[in-house]
Amino acid sequence: MSKRTLVPAAALLLAVTGLLVPGAAHAADARPAVTAESRSAVVVAPGEKLRLGRGYAMTLTREERCVGSADGHICKSVTDGNQPPGTVSLQSFGEEHGTLYSPLYIGPGRAARMTVTAGTETLEARVVTLAGRPGYATGYVWGAAGDMDERTVTVYDAAGRVLARY
Repeated sequence: MSKRTLVPAAALLLAVTGLLVPGAAHAADARPAVTAESRSAVVVAPGEKLRLGRGYAMTLTREERCVGSADGHICKSVTDGNQPPGTVSLQSFGEEHGTLYSPLYIGPGRAARMTVTAGTETLEARVVTLAGRPGYATGYVWGAAGDMDERTVTVYDAAGRVLARY
């Protein structure tokens, strides 16, 4: 079992597109996500499965970020150049009891906070990253069921400066 390391508060939001990969890990096979009360980023080992709740899990490697359930994962490359450096994208998974939002930031800055906003509602995403400087960070947050139209995703560094906005 991998040792889990926590670092100061961070939030990363990335990923809009990806590739469906069958055979996602079951929640029982993955480590539970840190509680919502904690404001620190979750640092995972490459290939480690992080449970996001409601049967969803996330896995990061140096090449890609995968999010999904037992029905399959959607993976997004962080090295193929499809998403330019200094940008953020957003992937969402809607279901009856809520929507999982997962932003993906690719760029040189270190993401410390991520938000997803629609109208007057702002959700704080839990930042997830690999140790060191992998060149990207991601995150996740559960919102109410239904689609949040005209979403804005913002990624901040530790000083509160905006690294990227979508």
